[in-house]
Amino acid sequence: MNKHDIKRNLPMLSGKLGKCGYDRWWHSFTGISRESGKKRVFFVEYCIMNPELGGKEPVMGDKQFQRPAYLMVKAGCWGKNGIQEECYYGIEDMEVAGTFLKLTAGDCFLSENNIWGRIQGEHTLRWSLQVNKRVAFHVGYSTSKPVREINPFDMYWHAEGMRTNYEGTFSLDGETYLVMPKTCHGYADKKWGRDYTSPWFWMYGSQLKSTKTGQELKNSAFAVGGGSPVVMGIPFWSKPFADIYYEGHSHEINYSAAWTFARMKYSCIQSGGRIKWHMKAMNLATAIEIKISCNEDEMLEMKYQTPTGAWNPDKMVSGGTGKGEILLYRREFGRNILIDRLLVKGAGCEYTGKRS
Repeated sequence: MNKHDIKRNLPMLSGKLGKCGYDRWWHSFTGISRESGKKRVFFVEYCIMNPELGGKEPVMGDKQFQRPAYLMVKAGCWGKNGIQEECYYGIEDMEVAGTFLKLTAGDCFLSENNIWGRIQGEHTLRWSLQVNKRVAFHVGYSTSKPVREINPFDMYWHAEGMRTNYEGTFSLDGETYLVMPKTCHGYADKKWGRDYTSPWFWMYGSQLKSTKTGQELKNSAFAVGGGSPVVMGIPFWSKPFADIYYEGHSHEINYSAAWTFARMKYSCIQSGGRIKWHMKAMNLATAIEIKISCNEDEMLEMKYQTPTGAWNPDKMVSGGTGKGEILLYRREFGRNILIDRLLVKGAGCEYTGKRS
């Protein structure tokens, strides 16, 4: 449902999560080169790791029995010759507001309405953007305050900006890209917890075209997450979080709403130089089928670390140029009635799973 809740975007690393937990704020958007008119899909991530174990310098967890503690800022782009660059700050160099989202360290800043920063590595990246989160995917009770206090899940998710308008600039190696509300196709969310769900797949996007009317949909978006969440140490297989926001109306399938009898089947396969996602899910009121594929040479294997210090324990591949379709149905008396078939392009897509 399009229910905003910016409190779920606040830092969550208190109690046990302060010593074994992460907060990840994610932003992705399209920019258009001021010089050539070329489009690129960019991403920016801010990640706090184990803040109660931190100090003046970033702790990378490279010593035996040492857990990492730092603020990591990552930025990059997908497509041909995609890149990712990171910089790290010590916890004591980080300033965090208590009652609203405001995170500052060095050249980098994060809030609900603005992000800016600079990373100097093999590539130089700069960004300065206003953020306007228009449509939210509120996953409900599973990330509510009472549940968070019990802390049963390994990973939590809240998509405050399932459809987000960005405005500003992103610079890659001196080339400036304009990011504008009508062409940015933006997305913003947050994940946090004590570990990463694996297997896990994640897809999102707002470049949708109706085959029913032939029109581009200007007030629609989708976000889907699913896999095998771990609850109190027990994995639950093939559980969906999905919302198709279709021209002002939310069609949601959410396994944490047990009374809706949500269920799912999915696959993620590598074939012919592409990675293909196929997901079917339904509950009592809604059914969806999503088929998305992305060229492998336009994707990145994302570098990440767990709160216990392991680097890339599972393979996490990510892209921002996915294409495919969504079949959206309403369910009446056990029958699926097609609402629309949506053509998708420029989709974000990710999969985390065991290495082959």
